[in-house]
Amino acid sequence: MTRPFFHCAHVLSASVLTTAMALGAHAQVQLPQAGARLQAAVPSQSLAQSLNALSRQAGIAIGADAALLSGKAAPAVSAGITLQEALDQVLAGTGLMAIGSGPSAISVQARPPVGSSVALPAVTVTAQADTESATGPVAGYVAKRSTAGSKTDSLLVEIPQSVSVVTQDELRSRQVETLSQALGYTPGVTSEPTSFNRTADRFRIRGMDVEAATGGSLRDGLRLQSNSYDGVQEPYGLERVEVVRGAASVLYGQLSPGGLVNAVSKRPTATPLREIGIQLGSNSRKQLTADFSGPLSETVDYRLTFLGRDSDSAQSYILDNKVYIAPSLTWRPSEATSLTLLSFYQKTSTRFAAPLPYQLVEGFGTGPFRIGRGAFIGEPGYDEMRGEMYALGYELEHAFSNNLKLSHRARYFKSDVNWNYLQAQTSAAAIRAAATTGVLQRQYSDRRERPEGLATDTRLEWTVQHGAVEHRVLLGLDAYKTEWDSTNFRASAPSLNLATYAYGQPVNVVRDPALDRGSRIDTQQAGLYLQDQVNLGEHWTVLVGLRHDWAEQDQTLHRNQARLTQDNEATTWRAGLVYKFANGWAPYLSYSESFYPVSAADANGQQFKPTGGKQFEAGVRYQPQGRNMLLSAAVFELTQTDVLKYDAGRDVYRQAGEVRSRGLELEAKAELARGLNLIGSYAYIDARITRSTVAAEIGQRSEDTPYHQTALWLDYGFAPWGLPGLTVGLGARYKGTTRASGIATALPAYALLDALIRYRIDPHWDFSLNVANLANKKVTHCEFAICRYGDERQALGTLSYRW
Repeated sequence: MTRPFFHCAHVLSASVLTTAMALGAHAQVQLPQAGARLQAAVPSQSLAQSLNALSRQAGIAIGADAALLSGKAAPAVSAGITLQEALDQVLAGTGLMAIGSGPSAISVQARPPVGSSVALPAVTVTAQADTESATGPVAGYVAKRSTAGSKTDSLLVEIPQSVSVVTQDELRSRQVETLSQALGYTPGVTSEPTSFNRTADRFRIRGMDVEAATGGSLRDGLRLQSNSYDGVQEPYGLERVEVVRGAASVLYGQLSPGGLVNAVSKRPTATPLREIGIQLGSNSRKQLTADFSGPLSETVDYRLTFLGRDSDSAQSYILDNKVYIAPSLTWRPSEATSLTLLSFYQKTSTRFAAPLPYQLVEGFGTGPFRIGRGAFIGEPGYDEMRGEMYALGYELEHAFSNNLKLSHRARYFKSDVNWNYLQAQTSAAAIRAAATTGVLQRQYSDRRERPEGLATDTRLEWTVQHGAVEHRVLLGLDAYKTEWDSTNFRASAPSLNLATYAYGQPVNVVRDPALDRGSRIDTQQAGLYLQDQVNLGEHWTVLVGLRHDWAEQDQTLHRNQARLTQDNEATTWRAGLVYKFANGWAPYLSYSESFYPVSAADANGQQFKPTGGKQFEAGVRYQPQGRNMLLSAAVFELTQTDVLKYDAGRDVYRQAGEVRSRGLELEAKAELARGLNLIGSYAYIDARITRSTVAAEIGQRSEDTPYHQTALWLDYGFAPWGLPGLTVGLGARYKGTTRASGIATALPAYALLDALIRYRIDPHWDFSLNVANLANKKVTHCEFAICRYGDERQALGTLSYRW
């Protein structure tokens, strides 16, 4: 992270801003980033050191003549207050004032006498305006840098592909508890309700499946899991969530064409951070959080993040209990070298929300018996989903020179999930009997998932300057190896009377190895990639990339020890062009590819080449200087080819399928005025099957992909009205009609409202009240003729203490 310094022996850069203006005693000038909230407290120290710390946290230059600051001290400043409030506190009684001295800078100057008109002297600014790191904290909702789209710390306006970033401030403002909720205001992303997403991180991006099983669930740029049900990522442990939309295999290897979701861990900070939070809410929710960070010595920083939750859920008999702890350390033995250790442990206790046949769901079923929202069709004495998940990894960076840097990262992951549940039998006769007689025939699914894996990524970044042309060359090798052992027994279970829901019937599980539907899957992948980001002067940026992958999969079926293998190689490439106008507009064009191997089980002994993805995209971003704002728009065509399809006429599988997605996406994140923040998105997506061996499938729309989807969030701080501690927010999410294969009618469109009231009681205490689905709208989510009810209204009250 770039660190700004004041005029002293360690000055790294300097520029001179000269201003001349007349000021009255009560003149007020809008400060850039005035509403940005401090992530960490600033201790009592010299005024120069305090201003330096504020500059670093707010990501904006703050400059002053060193003589004005000499001999002045500043009081301690608490975390959570705005930059404007912090400056008011540290400058009180000093005879100094802060004014906006440029589009991205603040100057501290002597306060003029009452009624005077003076020309202010030249101000030396030694802090860099762009101090944001692609993995560090962001004040507010507008992130300007990311690593997800290029594997380098790059400005978003220089990446020729759609990338969205959800900052920690946004996660906190909306009090999200799953990655699905975190992406609720991101264009082009859909997912199942929280009842499912507390057990698996699974999404659709641009109409394509994206999840751990497709390689699309990442942590700090490395693959984390091997299967959807290995465990979910805890948002409280994240600094940000990044979404790359569309084909991206050049950087990450095997992926769904839809893209990827990269969760960025909280990292140690050099500035002390101390926070404890208590949360109470709907469904008897009780949660304790703690986040501590700071220096252990001159070269070592630490962070310890904790969450403990005891809660029911909106669905009867389903708990939502979790323990999450994430210790981390950063060691900087020199300015050129850093080593960060990142780890977490997570334990969950819940039950699986079994999918329901649509004929038994309210709004679709026509018989006298239906399964209502919140009903539980399992057995409290049998159903369980208990999991433990942990990861240990490191990130090593070393700069050989100003132009050559090595980055190496690795992580070991392991999980153990016991997963037993009852679900409805789905034969036509069983569904008809349940709807007419109320007797729901059930079957058990008795499972245990035990995955573990190791992922690494090593890359050299070399910057070469030839006159006005700068090459930023990235050469890397990444690899991962996973072992996933799953046992899965399934058979009939006692029926449930929907008229009485009388539980307590014994479930006799037969764990005969010959009936085990599970398997052991060993997967290995290695990829060699080369990328060049070329800056042609101030305006043009060209990005080109090439990659070759080797992938192997070996599957052993538990029931008969049969082995299925699949070996693949694939070459993918990307190219993009960006033009940056001086006024902040940055249009771009790009082409990118992806590949995903056909699984050994699907291949059934046959050898198939990987399915491929190709994307053409044109877009534009707007990031005006001096404004905390980023607007983006993109049109795209994304095609997945060589999709495996069964040819009934020939009784063989053929790679004859194709899925195509076309659309438009808009996104806005901005600080519109002091205290007024906006998050907005819109997506039009037409995703459908265009080729298939099954004639009836051709033209069928992708599951859970509406033509129209939009979201808008606004929050406002009432400091200008004399209520500096009060913030009010309101959000709306609209999802258009969708189709589910197997259901003749479309699922209706709906809109949900979210709300926030936050009050800063004093510099240490904050209280917030969040309500999701404010109107308690009843919605239903369906895919492939099975459904789940959407989230009910949930209210959460959070009290935080920072010091």
